[in-house]
Amino acid sequence: MNIQALVKSMDEVFKAFLLFWIPVAMVPLGLWYSMSSSNKSTTTNGRFLAFLGLILICASPWTVPSSPSSAAGHLLGAIIGPCMLVLLGIYLISFSGNVPVGKLPRSDRKLGVFMAGSGFVWLAGMHWWVLTPQLAPDEVNPYWFVFWPTFLLLTSCLASCSAVTLLTIGDRRRAESNAMFLVSAVSLIVLLLGLNVDGPLVTGEQFRHHLWLAVADMAGIVVGSLLSILVFALVIYSYERSLPPPKTISPPSDSELDQVSALIESHLGGEEE
Repeated sequence: MNIQALVKSMDEVFKAFLLFWIPVAMVPLGLWYSMSSSNKSTTTNGRFLAFLGLILICASPWTVPSSPSSAAGHLLGAIIGPCMLVLLGIYLISFSGNVPVGKLPRSDRKLGVFMAGSGFVWLAGMHWWVLTPQLAPDEVNPYWFVFWPTFLLLTSCLASCSAVTLLTIGDRRRAESNAMFLVSAVSLIVLLLGLNVDGPLVTGEQFRHHLWLAVADMAGIVVGSLLSILVFALVIYSYERSLPPPKTISPPSDSELDQVSALIESHLGGEEE
């Protein structure tokens, strides 16, 4: 009986490896493959490989329902729609103004604001209404608790930083900056509502707990990034300090200067007719 259970568990692990982890590897591999060559067929094949991997990941709740990893595919399938709306909306807002490359029509700015707002409404509906990702009745997807506060916090910070950057560095980008401030304000308002208003499946206390975890994660990422940059700079500085001083070259002698002058003179004046 124990052998049968072991064989069954090995079969489940193999199915998870085949139908979840291999598709996960297909996404970055396909993206790298599509960008590694200028050949049109290579680019198409790489994009198809990444798209197929994404589809298989989203289908993992049905292909490998017994695997805990399928919860990630379940969440990805649930949030890919609103997240794409928010990202496309921010893209339309950012490139519908005075940009030197890839400029979009000014009418796309309003469309971008509408798409970003629709994405936020969709995600808010997943928190406060019946759209919350559930693996089973009354069982919220555990990855939703990680994604939702992290997404709101990250969107608010990045949108506000982008708005300030557009004002300080950009030229005639005030309209786009105001739109990015609006995106930041909406995400911050939704975050504050999540702290105080309970949803049908997620309470404000649970949201606060996971928000602090998201703050800790982001702070760790920022501190780790700064430390890695500092260590890299110190290594480069130490290496350059250890190098011997460059060898100086003695100035040219009079005979060398005369030779160079004669060579230059022989090549001036063009061809004689």
